[in-house]
Amino acid sequence: MRKLCAAVLLFMLIGSGVAQAHQPVVLLDSDTTAAKGPLLTDGTVSYAIRAWFTKSGQKKAFRAQFNVGDALSVQYLIVDKQPENSLRTSALPRLVITSPSGTSISINLNERVKFYEPFSKVNYLYLSRYSAVAKAGVYSFTITSKGKAEITVAVGDKEIPGEVLRGTKPTPTPTSTSSSTASPTPSASPAGYTMAQVKANNSSKSCWAVIDGFVYNLTSWINSHPGGSSAIVSLCGTDATSTFKS
Repeated sequence: MRKLCAAVLLFMLIGSGVAQAHQPVVLLDSDTTAAKGPLLTDGTVSYAIRAWFTKSGQKKAFRAQFNVGDALSVQYLIVDKQPENSLRTSALPRLVITSPSGTSISINLNERVKFYEPFSKVNYLYLSRYSAVAKAGVYSFTITSKGKAEITVAVGDKEIPGEVLRGTKPTPTPTSTSSSTASPTPSASPAGYTMAQVKANNSSKSCWAVIDGFVYNLTSWINSHPGGSSAIVSLCGTDATSTFKS
């Protein structure tokens, strides 16, 4: 178990060219508005924003920072498997991009082009590819569901590490926790995450774990783990230090 987890953490800590090309960011159920969602501090860096929906009318959102003249590159993708690839275009979530000046554009889903992602070994379908010259400021991306669905929104094209912020705190890839034991009334600090926050991310859709006082987002590794998905899922929402070292 330790060797398998070590391989995962090695990739997460030092990265690889392919992994950095599409840094995964999972939208949480609490990311209902752009202000509540994660902020990509450089929208030209390549990210894969993943969103799951269970019913119609759900909203998830995020933001991205651009400088004037930057390339605004956005791709709308779904996994090329059932049930996503059998959904009609009209049944898929709507993506609206709002510029810093307040101008909005709804992304038109106008293609179904196959795309194989070699790192995760997953087949995708491009449904739309949008590009423009960015204005200076923060763009908002709002996704509204029309039913049960899972989509990926790819933003940026620079294959370099990027930073993602939630409020004043960076996303956990990794960051130090103040304690590995939940307090009776936990409160997050700008320096890290509480154990209560880790426990809340305890599923295959959002999987966080503590190892040696650091919080790791293991979500994107669940289906890629050489020991099988259960090896990672069992760690979700826990202090996995003893398991990792066993």
